[in-house]
Amino acid sequence: MRSPTTGQAQLTGAVTEFVARYPKVRIDMQLLDRTVNLVDERVDLAIRITNELDPNLIARRLTTCRSVVCAAPSYLKTHMEPKTIEDLSLHNCLTHSYHGSSLWHFTRNGEPSSVAVNGNVSTNDSVTTLQAALCGSGVALLPTYLAAPLVRTGELVALLPDYQPMTLSIHAVYASRRHVSAVLRAMLDFLVVRFPEEPAWDSAVDAR
Repeated sequence: MRSPTTGQAQLTGAVTEFVARYPKVRIDMQLLDRTVNLVDERVDLAIRITNELDPNLIARRLTTCRSVVCAAPSYLKTHMEPKTIEDLSLHNCLTHSYHGSSLWHFTRNGEPSSVAVNGNVSTNDSVTTLQAALCGSGVALLPTYLAAPLVRTGELVALLPDYQPMTLSIHAVYASRRHVSAVLRAMLDFLVVRFPEEPAWDSAVDAR
């Protein structure tokens, strides 16, 4: 069984805090690596990290999901550290099957740019990509809620500080505004307060 990620720990902490506040509420929390159909699977609320929401769903924005380009010190011992995003073409880039499998998007001084990347490992799970990076397999683009604690300890090195990877939004989504239960409404209000616009997990990367 793998250890919980920072994102999972944050979400679990929020859920346990909510049920402590409302002890009669029961929550069935499922952590999945796929997008669920809220109606068909009878899911009241989902947390999604994306800038492209399903127009058939109702969304409430919670906070920001930033990313960082990083690699393990063991990888950088045998590979020159990239100084520009164009240098990434010289590296083995560990990619996500659904997000950034061939293009990584950045801004620098407010100007957007993209770079084609490739590598020998692509997964549909960010935690697996993280583990590959920790093993020294290549350069990864990881959400800061995963990478920041490891940047803080030196297990990963943040790269390309002059470039900002594309920022995504974290949303709470549900199927319909009709018949929104009091519990769901209370949970939405709680999550908006619980997850501020500037997440605490970004601090380690911002200070690099």
